[in-house]
Amino acid sequence: MIDEFKIWFDELGFHAMERKKQIELVTGKRPKWTNSVKNKEIKQKFTEKGRELSCIKSRSSIDRKAREWLYDLTWREFNEKNQFVGVKLAMEIELSDIKTSGLIYDFNKLLQSDAEYKVFVFQQSTIALSVEMFEVLSNAALAYRVRSSAKFLLVCWCWESGTFLYRELGDF
Repeated sequence: MIDEFKIWFDELGFHAMERKKQIELVTGKRPKWTNSVKNKEIKQKFTEKGRELSCIKSRSSIDRKAREWLYDLTWREFNEKNQFVGVKLAMEIELSDIKTSGLIYDFNKLLQSDAEYKVFVFQQSTIALSVEMFEVLSNAALAYRVRSSAKFLLVCWCWESGTFLYRELGDF
């Protein structure tokens, strides 16, 4: 699934950059892909993809009926009797803060999840700062006393490259 997640993020980034180019052609000004739009589009994409999976119920603030459930986005898994059996995906999206302290605060919430897949989305201005933050988050994950195994994907929107950058943390 991690590879699929990366594809979905790459699609989001590609479409955002194409939109920016089209708007620039018309207006002569290059617009920003704002944090609120990024956040909304990520939630929409992953909510829709979760709904395509059997026995999965997506939860995020995108769906007014569902609202957020503990994390910015979750895929809750149910059995054939509609009993809640686990969390397939927990995602934290922290685009409003690029400071280490703010990012660690949300990342720590994700660490305690027992989801099979944990995705943390953030942004940095340069590739070097992105790599630095990947190291900080990786070290935080290594320090946590794991109670259930999970696959982590760290996702950084890098302003300098205009792309998402990734770091997989493997099984913890």
